[in-house]
Amino acid sequence: MSLEEVPLKPILPGLGMTMALSFIAGVVDVVGFVALFGLFTSHFTGNFVLIGKEIVDHSLKLVSQLIALPMFVLVVALTRLLVLAFERAGRSGFKACLVAETALLAGCMGVGIAASPITDPVAPGAMIAAQLGVAAMAVQNAICRVIFPAHPSTTAMTMNLTQVAVDLVDMYRSEPGLSEAARERFGHTAPIVGMFCAGVVVGAFGYLYASFWCLAIPVAGLLAILTIVPQTSPAPRA
Repeated sequence: MSLEEVPLKPILPGLGMTMALSFIAGVVDVVGFVALFGLFTSHFTGNFVLIGKEIVDHSLKLVSQLIALPMFVLVVALTRLLVLAFERAGRSGFKACLVAETALLAGCMGVGIAASPITDPVAPGAMIAAQLGVAAMAVQNAICRVIFPAHPSTTAMTMNLTQVAVDLVDMYRSEPGLSEAARERFGHTAPIVGMFCAGVVVGAFGYLYASFWCLAIPVAGLLAILTIVPQTSPAPRA
């Protein structure tokens, strides 16, 4: 199936849900990077590069990135198992995943506040806050892949931005059906990129003025999402 033929199905309860999750990821990612010595919590391409840099620099900051890799994989695997358990019961695991993400992110905020100011990358508070943040975003990454696999990522923007650029071109090509498909994808993907960028800006200013307290914004956002997701919703089909 070509990219043009991949169907776009609405994410419960709509595009607003995806945009909210993307905003949350933007806030958490920038706070993790600024507060936790360059750790990317939402996506790992940057962490792989930073591991290489820290090897060259012989820096202790490498420790958080190294621990984060198995942590991320473990939490994604556990989230997958959780979703499968709900699917066997004919239900969606979306709400359970959101509960887990909210708890982990609230834990990251609490530990970060208690450990502030964080000046040592291998201090216990820094290490625990980092791994809780990574775990929270691992859950959200898993949500993207195992619950809504046909939709744009809410955490990693490289491919989303690439798709936006491709669709900007294809929207104005005179091939039957191509421009309509490109316009539909653009309408799903561009708002997600925009909300992630907005989250980055909010997270940057939030951390500047409120330190780890600014994570109350994404925690509140997740709690708000939880109030509109029915517990008994059927399992979505990709």
